[in-house]
Amino acid sequence: MAAQLEAELVTPPFPLALSYVWQAWARIRRRTPAGFNGPNPITIEAIDAFVRRTGLRLDPRDVELIEAIDDLFLAQTAKQASASDQQQALKDGLASISKGGVRR
Repeated sequence: MAAQLEAELVTPPFPLALSYVWQAWARIRRRTPAGFNGPNPITIEAIDAFVRRTGLRLDPRDVELIEAIDDLFLAQTAKQASASDQQQALKDGLASISKGGVRR
């Protein structure tokens, strides 16, 4: 069991040549406000403003990478939120049962 979990955690080495893209995504993400349902996607306008204000040169492939990283981030965040919601619903249901509150 432990070996299987360790195997799932193994990841390829981080591509250091693309660290500037990762850092750009992280900087933009930190400044992207969340909505009522969680984080909002990074907009092309936010990327454009970031590039203009920082002077960092990003080519179209870099922008695509930032968008892809953000899509993965949003998908994972939604997945975790969904699991958390399910756990809370289960807790709420069990609490209701323990209080004798099951209605039919």
